[in-house]
Amino acid sequence: MRKHAYKRVLIGQVTTTLLIVMNILVPATADATAAQHERVKRTNIWANEIKGTGLVDQQFASAYDALQQGEYNQAVFTLGLLAEQGHTDAQFYLGLLYGRGVGVHQDAIKAIEWFREAAEHGHVDAQYELGLAYAAGTAVTVDAQQAAHWWRAAAIGGNTDAQYNLGLLYAQGEGVVRNMMEAARWWHQAATHGDAAAQYALGLMFARGDGVTQDLGQAIKWWYLSARQGFDRAKAALTELGRIAFPQ
Repeated sequence: MRKHAYKRVLIGQVTTTLLIVMNILVPATADATAAQHERVKRTNIWANEIKGTGLVDQQFASAYDALQQGEYNQAVFTLGLLAEQGHTDAQFYLGLLYGRGVGVHQDAIKAIEWFREAAEHGHVDAQYELGLAYAAGTAVTVDAQQAAHWWRAAAIGGNTDAQYNLGLLYAQGEGVVRNMMEAARWWHQAATHGDAAAQYALGLMFARGDGVTQDLGQAIKWWYLSARQGFDRAKAALTELGRIAFPQ
């Protein structure tokens, strides 16, 4: 189970009046404690039931539906229970909710904690988000090597955004040794899966012969595919190429 920090309430000076009030509230406090224990008991029973009957995915689906319908309290409650049981999708979505302040108070630190829980157990999208956090310094110290580490994990898992970003790190030599062949390799993977930015970057590499054999035909091919998706830089590259090839 994860460890949580709880706020301590500072009572201040204890007066005779306060002591009287506290004595009056003792039975109510005891009842509240008993009720809390009962809620925890019911929660544990619920968790064991869904775990034993294979209903975890069904519960996650209901939480996701609640999220889509704006029923944030129910969604956060169910996602929290599932996340504590190790459900990586629930951990990832809790990270998103805390990061964006949807249904909960925005808390970048908690977002990173949940992303890390999921990422360390192989959740590709959580690995990508953790890489973003290290690249931007969101609730963690900026660390290009850690960004590269988590983006590589996500890129291997097929996340095209991670593949593009990893290619960018290799092209710039940030967090990794600069290697244009590696940049081309990762951009090619993202490009073949339809990433417009990667298609443009790969076209640029073919036009210049960076990390690949110079090939204007390949450059045009990738720029065309990128431009079809509305990527402005690819459109501009094709326009400039046409101006050079067919001057007025």
